[in-house]
Amino acid sequence: MEFTEIHGDLGAPVQDVAQEAVDATATRYARTPDIDVLQTLREQLHGRGLAAVSDTDLEQVAASIRAGHAVQIGEHDGSVG
Repeated sequence: MEFTEIHGDLGAPVQDVAQEAVDATATRYARTPDIDVLQTLREQLHGRGLAAVSDTDLEQVAASIRAGHAVQIGEHDGSVG
């Protein structure tokens, strides 16, 4: 999965920042299953300074989150629980 940086320096590798967004989305979905997972994932990425290059990839990640699968893009640093 490829990402575009939309803000300045991320302070971490792109894939790790993306993983944080995925983890935050999955956590929110687990707590509030009626959310729009795709939109939440976009918001989480954007809030971290990223945008997905491919909507298809993003849709696949969102589907995996809804299915309860663990999505591994980068390393999780433990800041999102």
